Amino acid sequence: MKTRKVRFLLLAAVVLFSFAASAWAAKNVVIMISDGAGFNVWAAADMYEGRLGRQVYDQPGWVKLGCTTFPLTRARGGNLIEGQEPQLVYSPEKAWDAAPRSEKPGDFAGYYYLKSTATDSAASGTALATGRKTYNGAINWSNDDRPMRGQTIAEIAKRKGKSVGVITSVPWSHATPAALGGAHNWHRNHYVEIAKEMLDAGHLDVIMGAGHPDFDNDGAPLPEKEKRDYNFVGGEETWKSLKEGKMPWKLVESKADFEALTAGPTPDKVLGTARVAATLQEKRGSGRAAIDYKKTPDADPPDVPFTAGVPTLSTMTKAALNCLDDNPQGFFLAIEGGAVDWACHANQPRRMIEEQADFIRSVEAVVQWIESHGGWDETLLILTADHDCGLIWGPDSKTVAFDPIQDRGPGKLPAMVYHSGGHSNSLVPLLSRGPGSDRFAELVKGLDRRAANVWAFSGRYVDNTDVFKVMKSEVVEAGQ
Repeated sequence: MKTRKVRFLLLAAVVLFSFAASAWAAKNVVIMISDGAGFNVWAAADMYEGRLGRQVYDQPGWVKLGCTTFPLTRARGGNLIEGQEPQLVYSPEKAWDAAPRSEKPGDFAGYYYLKSTATDSAASGTALATGRKTYNGAINWSNDDRPMRGQTIAEIAKRKGKSVGVITSVPWSHATPAALGGAHNWHRNHYVEIAKEMLDAGHLDVIMGAGHPDFDNDGAPLPEKEKRDYNFVGGEETWKSLKEGKMPWKLVESKADFEALTAGPTPDKVLGTARVAATLQEKRGSGRAAIDYKKTPDADPPDVPFTAGVPTLSTMTKAALNCLDDNPQGFFLAIEGGAVDWACHANQPRRMIEEQADFIRSVEAVVQWIESHGGWDETLLILTADHDCGLIWGPDSKTVAFDPIQDRGPGKLPAMVYHSGGHSNSLVPLLSRGPGSDRFAELVKGLDRRAANVWAFSGRYVDNTDVFKVMKSEVVEAGQ
């Protein structure tokens, strides 16, 4: 009798454990990355929309943390070091150091530290995709010069029977979509090789973004004799094969065709390449007399009208969700607001806010889909950034270190100053909801009290490698 009782108890324990695992595991995992968007970028867009503290991700039920983004090493190509370069690891004390380094305006120790220890999108994308740090420029490639094959979240999700997609507002073979899409390359600029791998690897079902070789930055067709750039789509021969239907991808190009994918039946494999060159909207007007925002930082000038024939990121998001949601095993989807970073590099506040606003519309689209497709018990949603860009602070931040940006009201650009045309090592937001989101609390690396006061959150932060750990745990458990 005792033996039977023990066996019964063991069986019950197994059943309960299996139930707990399935209750936690996510059928679907969605990660949304606003490239280059540190806390102040999110705040600036929320201020402009008149929704600071009132966006969809400010509602009850969301986990709110900071996230570190530092690379293993800043040496491009790697330097075969053993372990982490310690000076790159985020330090709250160094990050908020207001000591002046010289008499030059804005030359504070904290600003210098943050600018000199930053990651790039390739290394950060790799950390998000594999849970491993690497050198700047690497796409799922280790510092000992080896591809991390089979280790990306995209590849893991496919092995578990899920559909997999990646979409972006920049060329779809760029660093972040390449990393989250499961490509492998020792250098991010090898676009032809990266694009070919994404198309041929077999684990991707949906790819969408910009990078069309036949159109300019305003969505206008290039003259017949003008030279084309086929790098982002895998080279001229690959593009020709896609156009002729010789590859297992349904090529989608027009805005109307993207919109048609948001409802109804969809092809098995969709490659959406919008009819625009570098970005969906951020580079529009680059061939005309560009507005020089740096000369009018306090102005709110008129801007070039939106390009009409290009889908928004939120349209792509709805299309990708509709393409992926037929799989009973669920899906993994990575969504990048890639052009936020491009606007920050150019120190263009209006374009930055436009791009972040489109990203927010995409977040709203995902939330709406979740709430009408099984709710928050089935889908894990993670919002974050791969790094900060621009080192934005308030109007007096060249004389007062970390002067807060100022809200001027809805429809007006907040008062702010860019302190860099590159990336920074600042904390970025991490917002999450759904099964597994509570697991981030177990992975907290530290507490930044100054960040807590400035950005109104707990100040606790995780690392970008922890994002992979949570996603993997949900994908793997869901497949058990």
